[in-house]
Amino acid sequence: RTWPSCRAGLSILGRMKAFIVGPDGGALVKDHPVPKPNDDEALVRVLRAGICNTDLELMVGYKGGYLGVLGHEFVGEVVESASAPHLVGKRVCGELNVCCGSCSSCGKGGSLARNHCLNRRVLGIISLDGTYAEYLVLPSRNLHLVPDTVSTEAATFLEPLAAACRVVEQGLVESNHRTCVLGDGKLGLMVAEVLARQGLEVRPIILGRHREKIALVGDVVEARLLQDNGKLPDDLLGAFDVVVDATGKPEGLDMASSLVTPMGTIVLKSTCALPSKLDASRFVVNELRIVGSRCGPFPEAVKLLEAGLDVTKYLSAVFPLDEVKEALAMAKSRGV
Repeated sequence: RTWPSCRAGLSILGRMKAFIVGPDGGALVKDHPVPKPNDDEALVRVLRAGICNTDLELMVGYKGGYLGVLGHEFVGEVVESASAPHLVGKRVCGELNVCCGSCSSCGKGGSLARNHCLNRRVLGIISLDGTYAEYLVLPSRNLHLVPDTVSTEAATFLEPLAAACRVVEQGLVESNHRTCVLGDGKLGLMVAEVLARQGLEVRPIILGRHREKIALVGDVVEARLLQDNGKLPDDLLGAFDVVVDATGKPEGLDMASSLVTPMGTIVLKSTCALPSKLDASRFVVNELRIVGSRCGPFPEAVKLLEAGLDVTKYLSAVFPLDEVKEALAMAKSRGV
């Protein structure tokens, strides 16, 4: 679910097309100012931008709503970078969290600094215009080169693939663990692909509603169908050491708690605007561990694509930026 940007140059009086979310919803604006990079930033021409479920949730109130250019998954070409001139003309993808470098989280370094800067701006999510535009700006340090062996279409999936790698980076899965991915959206499929490559003694199970989607992962996982009424298969109840909730639905956490074994771990990958209603006693009595999981390591995601992981099979359609509303409508439809 991506679209190519217009490749017109900057000679258009510094104006560009951009999909902007305002108080009354989103609209395509054709004369939005091209952003100007600071000395430590790069100006990037967007080649492809992916639609994430978080984008859809932001438009209906997630995190209090969002005002600005939407989107955070992209591949682009660097047009200008004073701090990293070697990147000019190169294809890049980018980490969405822009950190201050001076708060207590940043001072501790590592993934804490990467994901949890106390003053962070987040591409297309918090106080920073995103990817549904012809151009964007990000700090040069946030950018990662896309290898020549990786297609632009495949590289569009680098951000969600990195987020899937975060589950492994967090040290939540051991080789003897029985694992289940709940949900067959893009992120759930990426998590299944990553877990299937961790040398687990038992194949991961992916549990979803769409036979044709979960079949795309192939026989590296065991695919199981969730019934239309939401009833979980009896043989899977309490069967897993680790369950990853990637449903994007408020009921996902409750479903995951039925699948995980006592003293097991539920990994939350879902972001949704609606509140979750659940019986907390199950989590207390079964001593369940709930772990949030966000953005992950881009270098690991790049390595997976270089090693031959085919993610282009998950591409549903390509739209030009002029048809962004049609792209969003398709992304909202069942089974996409």
